Amino acid sequence: MGTGSDRVLFLGTEDGLYRATGQHGDYRVDLVGLKGMSFIRFPLAVDRTDPRRMFVGSTRGGVYRSDDGGQSWKPCNEGIVHRDIWCVVQHPARNLLYAGSSPAGVYESSDGGENWRELESLGQLRTTREWTGPVPPHVSRMKCLDLTPADPNLIFGAIEEGWAVCSRDAGATWEQIDGIDHDGHMIAVMADDPSIVVSTTGKGIFRSTDAGRTWQPSEGLEEHKYTPAHLVRDPREPGFLMTVATRLGPGGFRRADGAGAVFVRSRNQGAHWEVVDSALPADFVSVPRSLAADPEAPGTYFAGMLDGSVWLSEDYGDTFRPTLKSLPQVTSITVTHQ
Repeated sequence: MGTGSDRVLFLGTEDGLYRATGQHGDYRVDLVGLKGMSFIRFPLAVDRTDPRRMFVGSTRGGVYRSDDGGQSWKPCNEGIVHRDIWCVVQHPARNLLYAGSSPAGVYESSDGGENWRELESLGQLRTTREWTGPVPPHVSRMKCLDLTPADPNLIFGAIEEGWAVCSRDAGATWEQIDGIDHDGHMIAVMADDPSIVVSTTGKGIFRSTDAGRTWQPSEGLEEHKYTPAHLVRDPREPGFLMTVATRLGPGGFRRADGAGAVFVRSRNQGAHWEVVDSALPADFVSVPRSLAADPEAPGTYFAGMLDGSVWLSEDYGDTFRPTLKSLPQVTSITVTHQ
């Protein structure tokens, strides 16, 4: 079982948000909200000035806010037209919030989520006609938004399916990023060097060294191309990245023999990736759908699975062990401490 008596996990699932509180090496798990609001795809955004204030997006109910450390939640969707929300992030250097929606769009709030405005210039890109979705009715999704304190005006977004987009003027205008796979999943700007950007997709992992203007495929993932989980940066080691890759896409996730899921990590900001063959048991057939790092425990990661279990690694992903089970499919994890 997991350790850390002050550790609190917020587990976004396909049906509700759960709170797991560390107790003597075990966890007490409670449903805290959003039951019936469908998927919670992205980790919570914890307010940079008040850690008791948190934000989360659901694919049926829009954005929700907690002011009591995640014990209770209320909707805050004033100004949001499309309440199919795939991600909510807070700017690391400002109090601005951004929410990514389906159809692929971006909303901004400057008052703690009380009011939102759509960054409508994104929809003026001519390439929006080529954006689609992987399942009927084939509507695109803004799956991930990422920002950096090194350049307060820089915003990257990953679209499924519509490659990636970038704004270099705080959302006033946008550009379509070319050169990576059409099926965008996650995108991350390196904190110590915003010229380096890493994107996970349906056909591998790509890397840019010129702030997203040109891209190259990363090395080391010749057999594993699909990326079903979050792309996680280590809060203490700027060069260390971890995610998940599979041999098969979503159509093979529930096969009896598995989809060939492996944890993969990079120690040089995504230039090369290592497949960690020892991370999971040889007979493991589920698929990790979420991944998160503990910001206060070096080398500690939690992975949420398609089968509703949560696994823990305390050795930088060398090995994972089960720590929670019997949840709905776990699609996002946020690790906090009280």
